[in-house]
Amino acid sequence: MNNETKPTILVVDDSPEVLTLIGPLLSEAYAVKVATSGAQALQVAQVSPAPDLVLLDVVMPGMNGYETCQQLREAGSGRTPIIFLSALSSIEERLRGYAAGGDDYVCKPFEASELLAKIERQMAIVASQRELGVQLDEAMNAVLSSADMVGEVGVVLEFQRQLNGCASLADLAQALFASLASYGLDGCLRLNGRSTSTSFNTKGPATALENSILDHLQAQTTGQRIRPLGAHTSFNFGCAILFVRDLPMTRTPEMDPAVAERHGRAIDNVALLLEGAVTRVAALDSEIAVRDLQSIREAVAMASDALIDIAARNHAQTQEVKTLFDKLIEDVEYSFVQLGLTHTQEEFLSGVIRGNRDSVLLSLGKSQEVEAFLGTVIEKLRRCA
Repeated sequence: MNNETKPTILVVDDSPEVLTLIGPLLSEAYAVKVATSGAQALQVAQVSPAPDLVLLDVVMPGMNGYETCQQLREAGSGRTPIIFLSALSSIEERLRGYAAGGDDYVCKPFEASELLAKIERQMAIVASQRELGVQLDEAMNAVLSSADMVGEVGVVLEFQRQLNGCASLADLAQALFASLASYGLDGCLRLNGRSTSTSFNTKGPATALENSILDHLQAQTTGQRIRPLGAHTSFNFGCAILFVRDLPMTRTPEMDPAVAERHGRAIDNVALLLEGAVTRVAALDSEIAVRDLQSIREAVAMASDALIDIAARNHAQTQEVKTLFDKLIEDVEYSFVQLGLTHTQEEFLSGVIRGNRDSVLLSLGKSQEVEAFLGTVIEKLRRCA
């Protein structure tokens, strides 16, 4: 694969050591561009071919990584994945990266395998988004058009109406994000079902950075369900955890009263949406439980039928073995006259045959004990089901 067909990665870092390390690591699968500052990165990003992904250092002289990310987004790199490289790993730093428009966050020093895996994942997400881009844009336009015809309460009512048609967590997430889009909001969501936990954003699966934020929110098991998180708002409803960007809970004196009121209504409406989502997750869990119970009942019925058949076969086999041994004893004893054996020899030979018969019948009898045990187990399962 030559450089013209390789995806292009722009590496932005003021450290020569990092550039020396990353360049050879990426060069086999990617065409690598290098910039040593945020300003240079903006220039290189405008030169064809545009980068397919950006590795961006956070701590740099002049324009830092967060500012550079914002500038790249504003300059038209809206869909280009940006992975931050930083020795700063706190939740506050990750939130700054998320707010700036980052897609993932790799802490220095990093493992080569981790960095390559995150790059490959972002490339795969971009490819999937490109395939679904047209359909998603049409769907979002349809949702926004519908939202123009209904009020804020109408969005909640429409979401409640759609809940029964959500056959999976993915369907539920799509309906919820469509409702959020009606309010001009977006963010990331985690739904914890009975058998699975899945995280989403408006475009599909949540990014690694979004997952780390959702992990932080999920760990908060006490206190208020709705909390401010910087300029954003988090909702932890147990099986439904939502992070809404650019929806501040804090009301400052400088804030326009109409804007403050709109934000307050939006938080209340989002809470109502999540209440409906929680109800639907519980309903989906119940449907899964019913299907599982039906599967158990069918399995118990099949096992019961199989045990009855095995018992019948074992009984017939026992009778057949007993009949064969009885016939053998009868034939052997009838032949004693012609063999000229002594009485002692005749008794010994008959005893050997009878002893083996009893051993075989005893062995077959143990299988009946197993059948009885399995029958007890199946009966307990039947009562539980």
